[in-house]
Amino acid sequence: MFLFIYTLISLSFILYLSRRNVKTHFEMIVVVAFFIRIFITLLFLTSKSEDINTFLRDGQYLIDRDPRYDASYFPFIGYLGMAALYLKSYINPYIFLKTIFTIFDVAILIPLYYLSKKNLQTALIYALNPISIIVGNIHGQMESIPLFFFLTGIYFFLKSKIIRSILSLSLAIYTKPWPALFIIPLVKKSKKKLLFILLAFFPLVFTYIHTLLFPTTLFDIFEKVKNHRGIFGAWGLSKIVLYLTDYHLNPVVEQLMRRIFIISFFVFSVLREDENILKTILLTMLFLFVFTPTFGIQWFTWLVPFIIIIRPKLWRMFLVLGSIYLAVGFAWDIYQYLRDIMPGWNSVITRVGFIVWLFMIFMFFQNVLFKASKS
Repeated sequence: MFLFIYTLISLSFILYLSRRNVKTHFEMIVVVAFFIRIFITLLFLTSKSEDINTFLRDGQYLIDRDPRYDASYFPFIGYLGMAALYLKSYINPYIFLKTIFTIFDVAILIPLYYLSKKNLQTALIYALNPISIIVGNIHGQMESIPLFFFLTGIYFFLKSKIIRSILSLSLAIYTKPWPALFIIPLVKKSKKKLLFILLAFFPLVFTYIHTLLFPTTLFDIFEKVKNHRGIFGAWGLSKIVLYLTDYHLNPVVEQLMRRIFIISFFVFSVLREDENILKTILLTMLFLFVFTPTFGIQWFTWLVPFIIIIRPKLWRMFLVLGSIYLAVGFAWDIYQYLRDIMPGWNSVITRVGFIVWLFMIFMFFQNVLFKASKS
């Protein structure tokens, strides 16, 4: 299976390069990153997922002026889906969307390069990493767009350009609300905390403009965004609880688990503080992966830039296990026969995921209890 061959080859290169001095130009890394992603997109041309189909569905709603609002995010992705459908006479909508995701994923190299103090090895590892490529170019998820704005916002923050930072973070939240989870470390460090009210600027302004153009209310949109969450029982603690209750868990318990996690996550985010703000954000992300009762496998994309910049304990093993898990989890986007044996393949995904979750627990406590060091 080409997907697994590609993943293993990429990981072999990364493990080799992680122990070598990289002598090349940043511009060459950008070119390599772009062509690898386009090559993977074309190699797995038929690969598509329910996620990318929902982006096109939301775009069709806009074209039809349909009052329904089924998106889980703010309207940005619907407009991107609409553009893909308008241009379908010239380019396949799936290729169009994956190309946009590619452009942003390659653009991530720019803030990553500066956040890593112009470390070419870090940039090249990101260029080659299979996790973001599998998520964006095979599965067709939009994680690269908010992640680019999030990393750019952090870069501006560290350069004390607070307004630019907050506006970039506001764009990140508008494209996908997920970055809002990791804002607390920045607010704590800032001497201008009141300015963070501007995080609502782009979500409010662009969403309001959308309601003027289409028959949807602000309340409906914000309600959808507020209620969006990952899948309960797909990962970690919630998976164990569902299994122990023979998949007949009381909804009250499910809701309680969610609320306990939200409170715990908030407390950890407030109390945790490291000299390096990137490390603080990374540890809050690891906390989420260890304890969250809801889950989306594409979330692994968010860890990659922080993992390869900070180089915490076990960072290489994370890239290996995370890449294998993503390849197993999204293989049926490519291979129809895996969908035909969905129950059996689901059990494979569950077992691999459980191993990765146990590793994430170990990695989290290794880095919380001991000072992370580059290895």
